[in-house]
Amino acid sequence: MRTNHAPAAGLAPVPQVSPGHRLVPATIGHLGLAPQVVWIECPDWCVTDHVVDVQLAVEDIIHTSRAESLAIATLESPSPAFDLHVQIKLDPATTDWHTRQAHIVVDEGGELAFLTPDMADALADRMVAFAAQVRQLSRTARAHHQQEVAA
Repeated sequence: MRTNHAPAAGLAPVPQVSPGHRLVPATIGHLGLAPQVVWIECPDWCVTDHVVDVQLAVEDIIHTSRAESLAIATLESPSPAFDLHVQIKLDPATTDWHTRQAHIVVDEGGELAFLTPDMADALADRMVAFAAQVRQLSRTARAHHQQEVAA
């Protein structure tokens, strides 16, 4: 976050927010002290309510996007057999430079995969090819079923 260099007398500098970001409140609750609300830069895609998601320090704040989800149903149960969730995350204060950048997290219900944007593009390409293979399998199964019904 940049600041305007010429504040009025007695006033704090007006923050200049980086492009693609907005200024939002965040609650910081140090152990044993009353929580404080501070203002942070937050990416436009972040949906985390940083006031409700209380952290011990500003460095603990993580930004997350809305999750895209794919539930895979099964014949054996009314609930999905698999749930796949994908979202953007950003941990600006981490020592791991990979997750200090905006990255994609794929959550399969316990197992997490952390992807760069290029890795996520490659995954999407493989998923499109996989979807075509699933479609071909469904056509084959449908044709087999129709043959059995006709016999």
